[in-house]
Amino acid sequence: MSVLYSNNPYSTLAGAINSAATSITVATGEGSRSPAISGTDYFYLTLSNATSNEIVKVSARSSDTMTIVRGQDGTTAQ
Repeated sequence: MSVLYSNNPYSTLAGAINSAATSITVATGEGSRSPAISGTDYFYLTLSNATSNEIVKVSARSSDTMTIVRGQDGTTAQ
């Protein structure tokens, strides 16, 4: 299990999510800006809106869709 890193990947969500969502889809073609995950590897991602940030753990990525664990590093699912 390794923590993966990428130098400031960014994107926008393809659609709205709520605080219970366990996957996100980013804009078409922008998932490739994030690391490719294999096995038990993962990376952290920051979800931001106009007023707050949430850190999520990304445990899988398939193209532009990512499986996430919400509210990491002391943040709360938004």
